[in-house]
Amino acid sequence: LKLQFLYLIAGRRWDNMGCGSSTHGEKEGANPPARVADDPDTRDNHKTAPTKPKTPPPKQKEAAPSPPPDALDGRKHFQGTKVTSSSSVLILCHSHIDATHGLLFAAHNVKEDVTYAAEFSDEETKGLKEGLKPSGEDAVELDWDRFWKSLNSAFAKGGSKVTLNVAGPTIDIKMSQGKKGDSDAKDLMLKVNVKKVDTTATAAKYFAQVYPIIKKARLEQGDKKEKGMKESEYLKKDRDLALAESVIEAGSQAEALKLTILPELKIKGRNMQRAVKKQEGQIAKLKAEALRLAGEIPSHPLDTMYAMDPPKNLPSFKEVDIGEVGWDTDVLAKDWSMKDVALCLLQHYDLVQRCNLDVDVAKNYLCSVEEISRVHNPVFHNSQQSAQMLCAAHHLLTSLKTVLSLSHEDIFAVILACTMYNAGHEGVNDNFMKRAGSALSMLYSDVYANNQNCTTVAFEVMSNPHCNILGNYTVDDARDIVEMVREILFIKASTFMSTFTERIQEFEKLVKSGSSDPSFTSFQQTMKTDLRVALTFVVGLAHHGAWAATQGLQKKWADKLAEEFYAQGEKETALGLVFDSFPGTNWVGDPQRGDEGYASGQIAIIDTYVLPLMNVFTKLEPSLQPLVDQAEANKVAWQKDPGRDRIEAAKKTVEEMGRLYAAVKDGAAIARPGADRVSVWITVLRESGEAYSECFGESVLDKRGCSIQDFVAKFESNEHGVSYKENSATLTVLGAALELSKLSKPSEAASFVLREIHSSTELRSYEKPKDVDKRVEDVKKKADSSGNKSLQLRGLEKALKACIKKCTAKIAARESEVQKMEEEVRSKGGRTDLKLEREDALAIGARNPLKTPLPPGVQKPPDCKDVDLELLKILKSQFTTDEKDEDKNIEDGKDSWCNVVIPYMSSEFSQVTSKIADDKRQLIFDLIRKLDDWDYNVFDLQKAMSGDISGECLRNQPNGGALFVTMYALCYKWRFMQMFKIDEQTFLNWLSIVEAGYHPNPYHNSMHAADVLHVTHYIMDRGGCKAAVRASDEEVFAVLFAAAIHDYNHPGINNAFHVRSQNYLAVLFNDRSVNENIHSSSVFELMRMDEFNILKAFEGDAYTKMREDIVEFVLGTDMGLHSMFVTRFKKRIDDTEMKMHRTKKDKNLAITMALKMADISNCGRPKALYHGWCNVIVDEFFQQGDRERLQGMPVSPFMDRYQTVMSKGQIGFMNYIVMPLFECMGDFLEHMQMATSIVDE
Repeated sequence: LKLQFLYLIAGRRWDNMGCGSSTHGEKEGANPPARVADDPDTRDNHKTAPTKPKTPPPKQKEAAPSPPPDALDGRKHFQGTKVTSSSSVLILCHSHIDATHGLLFAAHNVKEDVTYAAEFSDEETKGLKEGLKPSGEDAVELDWDRFWKSLNSAFAKGGSKVTLNVAGPTIDIKMSQGKKGDSDAKDLMLKVNVKKVDTTATAAKYFAQVYPIIKKARLEQGDKKEKGMKESEYLKKDRDLALAESVIEAGSQAEALKLTILPELKIKGRNMQRAVKKQEGQIAKLKAEALRLAGEIPSHPLDTMYAMDPPKNLPSFKEVDIGEVGWDTDVLAKDWSMKDVALCLLQHYDLVQRCNLDVDVAKNYLCSVEEISRVHNPVFHNSQQSAQMLCAAHHLLTSLKTVLSLSHEDIFAVILACTMYNAGHEGVNDNFMKRAGSALSMLYSDVYANNQNCTTVAFEVMSNPHCNILGNYTVDDARDIVEMVREILFIKASTFMSTFTERIQEFEKLVKSGSSDPSFTSFQQTMKTDLRVALTFVVGLAHHGAWAATQGLQKKWADKLAEEFYAQGEKETALGLVFDSFPGTNWVGDPQRGDEGYASGQIAIIDTYVLPLMNVFTKLEPSLQPLVDQAEANKVAWQKDPGRDRIEAAKKTVEEMGRLYAAVKDGAAIARPGADRVSVWITVLRESGEAYSECFGESVLDKRGCSIQDFVAKFESNEHGVSYKENSATLTVLGAALELSKLSKPSEAASFVLREIHSSTELRSYEKPKDVDKRVEDVKKKADSSGNKSLQLRGLEKALKACIKKCTAKIAARESEVQKMEEEVRSKGGRTDLKLEREDALAIGARNPLKTPLPPGVQKPPDCKDVDLELLKILKSQFTTDEKDEDKNIEDGKDSWCNVVIPYMSSEFSQVTSKIADDKRQLIFDLIRKLDDWDYNVFDLQKAMSGDISGECLRNQPNGGALFVTMYALCYKWRFMQMFKIDEQTFLNWLSIVEAGYHPNPYHNSMHAADVLHVTHYIMDRGGCKAAVRASDEEVFAVLFAAAIHDYNHPGINNAFHVRSQNYLAVLFNDRSVNENIHSSSVFELMRMDEFNILKAFEGDAYTKMREDIVEFVLGTDMGLHSMFVTRFKKRIDDTEMKMHRTKKDKNLAITMALKMADISNCGRPKALYHGWCNVIVDEFFQQGDRERLQGMPVSPFMDRYQTVMSKGQIGFMNYIVMPLFECMGDFLEHMQMATSIVDE
């Protein structure tokens, strides 16, 4: 009693001594661990009570007996909670768990993801101590003071003293009986029996709840250290570690999504989109049926899309004062449209007179193009934006007219280009069309789809005589204007397209070289192409001219651009696409994220487009300097934008937040950085074993009245309310109600929390700063390798869910419309059971006249040709017998690559092929075995497969031809089928329809494709190209795929014929690689149907890269670009010293050259093969010459059957086309020098 009285006077709590019940000053239900850690008295250095007090406290009849006083002696030496870690184990010891005190031990095995725990009352703790009594007659029992000190020391030293023995399971703690340095000190082993417990409940109750206490204690004690790293230094590194680990965890969660949820969502989303299209098709069919019943015959959209009758009454034109047309003109305020400003400029520059324009025709053209610009009604890319462009272009033309020596035709071309810039624009960017796989993107092979489409639309409008503004020009002059407009609107489409920044740099070099030349006076005196480059950038700068105009005008157009960008985001949602980001910024098209990144987008426009071009043009014409100054001022204004500052501050806060823990009702809340660095992940773990989690962006928190800075600063120090529902929990932080979703696998979230605590604890085991830095950098590297994978996959999950929701709503909203139309048609005696035709299912754009051909007589999607399955079995077994011997799934056809043809086992294959009973199969097998030889003979193979090489036999190949079996064999030889999990049935469908899509031309037919395919394989494999460029399997597959389709749907005429005749395809593809665009776009449109899509297994970036490579390789076969390719390749192999593997650009160039060599390899093949190809190509040339003669066109060289000498043409072809390519390929690939020798012969 005296002892108790003395300590009460001293202001100490009796319970902290460990004597008696802890009832003084405690509220009912308070958290004991928090009290222990926060009580400064537990850290005081005071004398402990004697082991056995002389006067024990008397027993109270009313109260429960108190624990023996010696059980509490020395507890001051073990302060609250201790946590330690080894390489894979996190262990915690708690010395104050309830009113009876005692001990708690908890451990988590990180590798095994198993959690153990045990609780001990004071009485049980006494038993633990007694178990440490050393053996021997003179053994002395460990006193309590030494027990606590030794326990504290063991946890301080971490994994070397405290370990988890899973065999027990026990926590083994090495204790010392004496002081450090005592010769008589003996080590004692404390074995604490533990048992497996629920990971989530344990993580919530014993780790996450108390971790703020541990953090606080670390900071208070760690910064007092005289040696080693201080806790504040550890904490800074720990924050970097937390961010990196959060990115890694997000990536692993995203990978789990990819394997579990996403496949189901993709299938459901695809089905819902098909349902929407089906419903739209049904509505279109019902409308067509209604027109039929009304006596009107609906036409194909292609027939009337741009066919226009002369207008009876033209819309009125507003009178525009040329004095008001300038750089800062606000066409929105003046309500001017494109046609008003364009007509004013045509009159101002006297182009009506000088270019012999018909005013009425010009007005018809301007009105028609303006009307087409309203079809999709985009917010930014519309008629008024074209009017704004024209105002800016007028200012630039006036300033640069002298220095560029602009002719009236040049000015006319610039005005025409501005009028076309937004014609038919759909309000989405090129990247959206590419990602969505739109018809336009497929049509133009992902190359400048918007600009090509707008140009095509405008020139198609001119096909109407009353709209042909170039009607009074001669054919040659009109072609020159057309070519200039096309060059202005997009750089020549080739596989060497530079980025916009690279093109500006090239333009800057051009300006510098010209200005330093004493003889240089203007662009017009150099090359015509240089002038066109300058005019290209005049129009490009005019397009973004508002960003160098007054701030008020710029803000108007910036807001319009943002509105259109967010509208694109809505379309992305409808298609299940992840929101696109504005180039070079974090501005995404998600309307829910508000103006996040908006200012950065405007700065990017000024930095990327406006200022670089302004600076170049200012060198040509210094009077343009005020525009540069205005652009700089606009940039500064955007840099000071409050929204931008808020985002940057939020990003900095999140990057430095580390891991935050807070105790909540029945559990703990944990906050960590989001992978995007501007959001936070919040997880709540309940003691009952449930877990809840959600990610919240800066804008979401801000809308709910809680800034992210306040959230991070006060998360651990404030109390947070939480309420639980069946499938969610609502956490209230600083007044902001945040709803979290219930997790189906709570243990995974808990395990990650424990791994984070383990990682943070383990970091502090490193004493040297360099070791700490290395640990953090290693984790950062791992995080960098994860990249944006988590953001993309999480975004995809969100997009797919939104897509499904939107499609469901759209279908429901249209059901009543469909029912109403059906009733109306039915009442008039019409049909309502209308089925979609196959060409509708293909979803090919209305303006694309190419209908993907089907095998003759096929009315429904074919499974495949009537192929010889026994033959395919023999061919497949040649490359797969080893796998058949090892894999039992092959026998059942469970593997997708063998679900049609089951290969032989090795013993069976040897027996079957020793003597094939069928002579035809034997011949084909013998021919296929020469796949790796240079003299592989597709003529013999084609004859064996279809009987002959005549056009009729090529047209009808019921059992497949040379292309079919060659591609089939190669895909198994290279193991592409197994590697990429290509479905064999789909593969056979694809081979059937691709081979059928080759027309029976004399030369450009499926047999030529088979030959090019084989030679490409030879060059990549035995020729050494794959090894030389270190090509991946995906790249080899891409080039073989490209070889198989490189002349698909070839019309039998060359690109020059298309351009000279200005036929529909030339207009459609703007004279750029017409045939090659046909080949690639047709096949990819075909593969939009699942039954032909052999690239189905490629998703996301993998599909994008595959498609890009295939398109690049196919477009590279354009012979019009041959000289450019050869020149560039020679330069690159010299510059890189033959090391073409270092960059993707060089690698693709080398692979493209391999395909080009295969395409013209006939001259380097054995003489019999060469003569065979020579004869058929001459036949095709002569057929084109006949068509040219019939159309009144000059006959092309070597295509006149009455004058051409074949040997002369072949020698010229070898000297100027074949040999330059073969020689540089021989230099690059030593093995291919033999082809050059054959050409010489």
